[in-house]
Amino acid sequence: MGVLDGKTIIVTGASSGFGEAIAIACAAEGARVSLVARRAELLENVAAAARANAGGEALVCPADVSDDAQIHAAVEQTRAAFGPIDVLVNNAGTNIPQRSITDTTAEQWRELMDINLTSAYVFTRAVLPEMKARGDGLIINIASRAGMFPSIGAGVAYSTSKIGMEALNAVTNEEGNDHGVRACLFNPGAGNTPIIDRRPVKFSQEQKMKMIQPEDIAATVVFIAGLPPRVNIDLISMLPTKS
Repeated sequence: MGVLDGKTIIVTGASSGFGEAIAIACAAEGARVSLVARRAELLENVAAAARANAGGEALVCPADVSDDAQIHAAVEQTRAAFGPIDVLVNNAGTNIPQRSITDTTAEQWRELMDINLTSAYVFTRAVLPEMKARGDGLIINIASRAGMFPSIGAGVAYSTSKIGMEALNAVTNEEGNDHGVRACLFNPGAGNTPIIDRRPVKFSQEQKMKMIQPEDIAATVVFIAGLPPRVNIDLISMLPTKS
């Protein structure tokens, strides 16, 4: 038996990086995982890996998370296949090479906010009522230490979006805790995922191996999701041991 047996979990940004590792790890622990991202072919590969590794149940829900209608369709598709949502992992995120206020256009700002922050809000709003009514539920918001320490290195838009995740997480707990709903803000530092390649300064493979790896994030998400409902870890900060 796995620690997540019987749980239905939505993972956004599940086609690569942290999201891919989270989905596979949760399936290995017995969860039914719903995989949300734009690229259906990559999601199919992740679903196949989830099923092969542990015979887990995986549902592919292609969706552009910057589109509210597609978010709601993915949630409804998950409910139809697996039943009520037990855990939502808001992991979808992106960044842009432009990092300063001067270089970042308003269009780039809005696009990044839609993917990194607004999608997390729309997903949360879609599942929170049923979680409150049921008296149980967990939302894990994968943000970044850039939200704790905003900088031009992380980027003005990216840093701001992750600070917004902190506010969303806090209000989710304020609204949900009395109804058995918990929210955890998970702030990793530099991680070895495709998004790291969008930084202006490129990293060597040796440098990337010193970073947080996707399996580190996945193991932490499994730990959080496996805790009893009486426990709410509202904040986790993780950083690489060596720079």
